[in-house]
Amino acid sequence: MLSMEVDVPAAWEALDTRSLQGLLMVLGEMDSGKSTFARYLYQRLSADGLTAFLDSDPGQSSLGPPTTQTLSLGRPGETDFPPRGPCWRRFVGSTSPARHLLPMLVGAARLVQQARKAGAGRVVMDTSGMVHAEGGGRELKLAKVELLRPAVVFAIQREDELEALLTPLQRSRRVRVVRLHPSPAVQRRSREQRRAHRRRRYMEHFAGAREIELDWTRLAVFPGPRFSLHRLAACEDRQGVTQALAIVTGCDRLQGRVRLLTPLQSLEAITALRLGDVRVDPHSFEDRQI
Repeated sequence: MLSMEVDVPAAWEALDTRSLQGLLMVLGEMDSGKSTFARYLYQRLSADGLTAFLDSDPGQSSLGPPTTQTLSLGRPGETDFPPRGPCWRRFVGSTSPARHLLPMLVGAARLVQQARKAGAGRVVMDTSGMVHAEGGGRELKLAKVELLRPAVVFAIQREDELEALLTPLQRSRRVRVVRLHPSPAVQRRSREQRRAHRRRRYMEHFAGAREIELDWTRLAVFPGPRFSLHRLAACEDRQGVTQALAIVTGCDRLQGRVRLLTPLQSLEAITALRLGDVRVDPHSFEDRQI
């Protein structure tokens, strides 16, 4: 049985999902209800077979901590959200795709590949709310469509605010475009509500974290060892998958050692640290761009 927190419009219920396969990309502005629809679509599809959910919104994430994209695999026949199967994560390095378009594209492509490798016949992809030309949002979405080749793009719009993006996509005949209106119960969130959401996500991720010290000269450090207090980093394995985030709490450059606050219990699988462009206070979990 599907469990939704808001009213489901009749147009959503009328969708024929029986033939849907492959990557299903959901687009929409901030506060358009795109994430609500993505969860609804995932729950409908997961009732009929192995389905994955790709959270590609590094600012208002629904599966992982901010600054990341997360793929989570459902269990056949289970409609729970979040999915309760295995998950994989890729670091973007910021809570906004702006100025981080390449990490967004590479991370999304790797995660879609992982979903297919894991045997998921359908992948529901919830994208960020950056969809306009400002900041590169429109170019990012077009590049995602070109690179990932979704089977369907579901566009959630109140009026025609996405048409500058949707019309050329539809005319290209490279992807099927389905336009939908948001649920009338969806409400706009303030900047403080968005910040509070990120704080909660960071707190959940760092629950039970401990401080460790390591020799960073034995690891790859991307883009370089420019450690600074409270800078956020990703602890990555040899496949580039983020095993956990870390907050820099100290650095001795002469000795090549760095102190990190991280929920990781072992560094055995870690081959790289990837520094982001965000600082996170380890006490309040407030973040700010560097």
